[in-house]
Amino acid sequence: MKKIILLGLSLLVANVAFSQDLPTNPEPGKCYVRCVTPDIWVNQEVTVEVSPSYKKLSVIPAQYKKETITVDSKDAGQSLEVIPAQYTTESFSVVTKEASQRLVKVPSQVTTETETVTTSEASYSLRVVPAKYENRDFEVVVQPAYQKVEIIPAVYETRDVTITVKEPSQRLEVIPAEWGTETLTYKKREYGSTIKTTPARFRSDSETIEVKPVTARWEMSDTPAAECASSDPNDCRYWCYKGVPAEYTTVSVQRLDSDASFVRTSDCDSASGNSNDCGMGTYTRTTLVRPATTRVIDIPGETKTVKTTVMVTPPTTRVIEIPEVRKTISKRVMVTPPTTERIEIPAETKTVKRTVISNESTRVEGIDSQSTTFKKTVMSTPPTTRAIALKGQNKTLEVTKLVSDARVEETVVPAVTKTVTKEVLQTKGGLTTWKEVECALVEYQALPINWNLGSATLTPEAKRIIDTRLMPVLQENQGVKLEIASHTDSRGGVTANQDLSERRAQSVARYLESKGVNGSLLVANGYGEKRLKNRCADGVSCTEREHSVNRRTEFRLINN
Repeated sequence: MKKIILLGLSLLVANVAFSQDLPTNPEPGKCYVRCVTPDIWVNQEVTVEVSPSYKKLSVIPAQYKKETITVDSKDAGQSLEVIPAQYTTESFSVVTKEASQRLVKVPSQVTTETETVTTSEASYSLRVVPAKYENRDFEVVVQPAYQKVEIIPAVYETRDVTITVKEPSQRLEVIPAEWGTETLTYKKREYGSTIKTTPARFRSDSETIEVKPVTARWEMSDTPAAECASSDPNDCRYWCYKGVPAEYTTVSVQRLDSDASFVRTSDCDSASGNSNDCGMGTYTRTTLVRPATTRVIDIPGETKTVKTTVMVTPPTTRVIEIPEVRKTISKRVMVTPPTTERIEIPAETKTVKRTVISNESTRVEGIDSQSTTFKKTVMSTPPTTRAIALKGQNKTLEVTKLVSDARVEETVVPAVTKTVTKEVLQTKGGLTTWKEVECALVEYQALPINWNLGSATLTPEAKRIIDTRLMPVLQENQGVKLEIASHTDSRGGVTANQDLSERRAQSVARYLESKGVNGSLLVANGYGEKRLKNRCADGVSCTEREHSVNRRTEFRLINN
């Protein structure tokens, strides 16, 4: 049933179309093309978001700066400096031998006296009777008795005497200050935070855009109707209004699954397990526990043992009696005087020297005491102390200060869009009357484009030729369809030549579209080496000029 309905509709459409098949009142010698009022399409740009807008996060890390702080590392205190005692040296004398006496023996004085002794008394002699004489001995004291003094010297003994050579004194001993240490904490480093960003996540997707909607167009059947009675088959062909499916293009797009985000983590948490100690440092400070003091130390005097001689018993004397010294002298003594003539005989004398020795005596002489001069050290100024102020000591510590915490700069990456040209039907076309055209334009006309070897790119000269040759034809024959045919010579591969000719024809069509020509009125065909105009097929030797005849681009007006 459906087939019958469709066949009826087709015949109805064909009858309507057939009524417009031939131009009315044609003139001999004129050429006509079926001018179907084309569907007027306008290009409409559709913006497709191929990549959505998303946030791009950039982390600006925390900024730190190094600073130095000064802390007291040692308390101020005092140091005691001992000013030692001043000593002077004094000289003193020690009696090493006391004053005493000594007896000096005054020796006896020996004097010599001359004494005349009668050695022969005066007598007289008798001449007659001589006197009788006899020798008699008598003693003469030649040295009277005297006393001799014997000195008993003084008795001395040596005694040890202790003398002070250095008086007792004092010295001050400094008991140094007692220092202790304490550990102090300070903020060594200020911590900021670390920001971890999670970039935006995308998923690949695609979006199908209808670049040309569903439409329909009139097409002549390839075969005449079966019941055609005309000798010209074209008279019996029917027109069909065939649907043209919509054209789509698929655009790859990116869908935003999740936008960029960030997580802020304190650096302190990662640097230390205990947040209370985070960034804290310690330093040791010296503190004064007990100030310096002094204590007095007695320095005993220094003594020296000196030997001194002391008189125990003073000197005395002992008198020794020295008896007199006698000398026996013989003298002649008249015993019987003479009795005769008395002749006086003078006495005879003799001078005798007599030594008179006086008694020895003593005299007392003083013996000066003997002394030795010693030097002793005497403290003239006692020791004192002088307090020296000790400045407190400072210590420079380097700390890290947080200038600015880490922050996130958010940059919105704009959506990326792609402009897709979509054809929108502005005015629906259809079958119209025939249009008279130049007969030459119905046949292929040369478009003298010189292509670069192997290239399908239009040169500026080729564009100029299109502007001057093709554009006027299209402007004068609006609504007429134009075929662009490109050919190559036989050199090269068949497939490569076919592809090259198609690309060249399409290049011309795209250029015309860029100039505003409706693409539905353009047909670009590449024939490769299928339609050679001379004998120069494969295996035939031809000149370059002969080959250039086959290497051509042509155009013609055709029925819609």
